[in-house]
Amino acid sequence: MSRELVWYVAYGSNLAADRMLAYLVGGGGDRPWGHHRGAADPTPPRDDRRVVVPHPVFFGGHSRRWGGGCCFCPAEPPPDGALPVVGRAWLMTRGQLSDVVAQENGAETSAVALPDPLPGPGEAVHVLDGWIDLLLGMDPVDGHPSVTLGSTNPPPPGPPSPTYRAVLATGMAEMGLTPDEAETHLVDLDRR
Repeated sequence: MSRELVWYVAYGSNLAADRMLAYLVGGGGDRPWGHHRGAADPTPPRDDRRVVVPHPVFFGGHSRRWGGGCCFCPAEPPPDGALPVVGRAWLMTRGQLSDVVAQENGAETSAVALPDPLPGPGEAVHVLDGWIDLLLGMDPVDGHPSVTLGSTNPPPPGPPSPTYRAVLATGMAEMGLTPDEAETHLVDLDRR
C-alpha cells in the first residue's frame, strides 16, 4: 500500500522543485528552508504538473524558519470571485506522502495516519496533530488520487518574508508563469 501512487498538490514553498526534493532526498541545510531528513524512499517525484487548488490559500502565522507568514489552506471552498490558487501536483508514493506530511509538521512519520482509501474530492480527513493536520481530497489525475494538505485551525493572516515569496515565485516560474502572473498570484494570497 505504501507504493500506491498519489498526486500531492503543493501550494506554498513546495511549488519549487528544490524545496520539494528536500523532503524526499533530504538535506537542504544551505537553502533558506534548512535541513530536512528526507523520506524513507528518496526517489524523486515521477511527474509534476500545474493544477488549480479548489480551496482558499492565504499567508498566515509567523514561521521562525522563514521569518514570516507561510501558506495555509483551510478545508472550506474558496469564496465567490476568488482567483484560482496555483498548485503543483507531484506524483509520489503513498509512503513518500506520509514522510512529507510528517516533515511539514516537524513530526515523525509514524505519527501520520493516512486513511485507506485516501479522501475523495471535497473530503477532509484528520491525519495527525499539528498546524497542517488535514488531508484534503481533490479530483483524481490520470487515475491516481490527488490530495493537498490543509489546516483545521489555521493561524491568523500574516505577511510572508521576501525569502518565502521568492521561493514561491521560483516554483511558479518553473511551472511557466510569467513574473507578472506570479506577482499577481502572490499579491492575491496576501490579501486573503
